[in-house]
Amino acid sequence: MNLLIELTLRGSVAALAVVVFDRSLAGWIGGPSRRFLWCLVPLAFLVPLHIPVFSVLGGLPSPVASAFTSPMLLPPAVAVTGNAAVDNPSLAVGVWLVGALFYVALVVVQTARASRRWSRERLCTDHSLLELLEDCKKETGVTVPIGMVVSGSVPSPAIMGWLRPRILMPASLATSASADLRPILLHELAHFRWLDVPFNWLLTLVRAVHWFNPLAHLGAVAWAHFREEAADEAVVRLMRDDTGRAYGDALVRALRQCRRAAVPFGAMAIVESVHHLKRRITMITHYPDKSPRILLAGFASIVLAAVVCSISVRAADTAASDPKQAAIANAQAWLLEIDGGQLKQSWKDASAAFQKQLTSDQWEAALNSARTPLGKCNQRHEVSAALQKDPVTPNGVVKGEWVIMQFESSFENLKSATETVTFTKEADGTWKAAGYLIRPR
Repeated sequence: MNLLIELTLRGSVAALAVVVFDRSLAGWIGGPSRRFLWCLVPLAFLVPLHIPVFSVLGGLPSPVASAFTSPMLLPPAVAVTGNAAVDNPSLAVGVWLVGALFYVALVVVQTARASRRWSRERLCTDHSLLELLEDCKKETGVTVPIGMVVSGSVPSPAIMGWLRPRILMPASLATSASADLRPILLHELAHFRWLDVPFNWLLTLVRAVHWFNPLAHLGAVAWAHFREEAADEAVVRLMRDDTGRAYGDALVRALRQCRRAAVPFGAMAIVESVHHLKRRITMITHYPDKSPRILLAGFASIVLAAVVCSISVRAADTAASDPKQAAIANAQAWLLEIDGGQLKQSWKDASAAFQKQLTSDQWEAALNSARTPLGKCNQRHEVSAALQKDPVTPNGVVKGEWVIMQFESSFENLKSATETVTFTKEADGTWKAAGYLIRPR
């Protein structure tokens, strides 16, 4: 859950930054270069990358590691309190999972319904329309087979699908002159040429994982506006019209002949709201003032990516500005896993040095032998927590930051015990278990 929170925080920062940068650069940098910026949004939301601003913890020598990482189980004991906090992480994960599954189910149903509806339509066999489509494919560099569906139920020209792409064309628009159809077909093929269809599904995955974050949805809407502007620019360039007037006229004529109805789910329609269409026409008229400026856009993307990753690390570090509190919180969560019988998971959530000292099976066997005689843990509270940096042991200096915590605990068969838990700060800045000891008081 912590990873999800970190990703949604970083994705929110990236989405806001990309929208601001894109709006700022839209008037004088071309669409293909601005695409570099938009690639950062799904990466920030889905890929847990970090800038290595923290020092890397190297492997510890075995004698020193044993002193800090061995699971020190003296007389029988290892458990955790059964307080109300046990259900909180599970509840949060459950709510997120229900929302994500509901969103995915909704997308699957709508996609299947749209696919079933339009796969039944016969492909266009009009020779003149197919010849025009092939000419436009040649201009845009598209070589894969693309079908065309002409139907009176299509509200607006759109492209649908990736593996079996279809261009949906209203029957009223297909009967017009080829001069009007050519820019429309070029626009839809530009979407296919620039991988807008799979990128749209990638953003759909972002919205499913981060369904609770409004910025994930707003970022997808902003990208939908950008992709139409980028396709417009591609058409103006292909039509070799410096003023963009011919393409702008074609958009207006398409709007007049299209109906106000929802396009099929997953399709990319050329005509959207009137407000955005006005903005697109304004952008088209300024096309001669734009320049690719690929190096500038690439540099801005790299800088923005670095800033986003740094903010993410700093945000996580700020949240744990008190190292002892961060370690205590993680220790309590780690002990909750053990109390809930998630023994293998507790080993996976331990530090790398801990895992080098014993296998998952050894750790599970040790816990089972110590846990059963104690019974349920009735209560536990923190007694002390000490932060040590580069502590000195009989075997020498151990590099890194460590927090040694003591808890007073009470079990069904052991009324009073002292638990000592050692946590270490890993290379990614998180605190993980490095040692455990329990003694009767």
